[in-house]
Amino acid sequence: MIKNSKLSRTIQLALAFGFFAVWVLEFRRAGLFESYWLLLLSISCLLVFQLNRLKAANEAKTKEEGTLKIHQTKARKAAKK
Repeated sequence: MIKNSKLSRTIQLALAFGFFAVWVLEFRRAGLFESYWLLLLSISCLLVFQLNRLKAANEAKTKEEGTLKIHQTKARKAAKK
């Protein structure tokens, strides 16, 4: 797995659009039954992209909440003295 999440999301989105473009061309040439697997690959890439985007947003949110809690506990300890 690629460690840089922005890079991996960009690659997944590019793959999704690429598979979709190839599917459109193949659909015009051969029909739906011969080209549906390209459409499924495109949808799969979009779903993986969305999953990774939501994971990154959730991790950022929990990290932000963790730093907020640390600052709140430090402020309370300082106020009690």
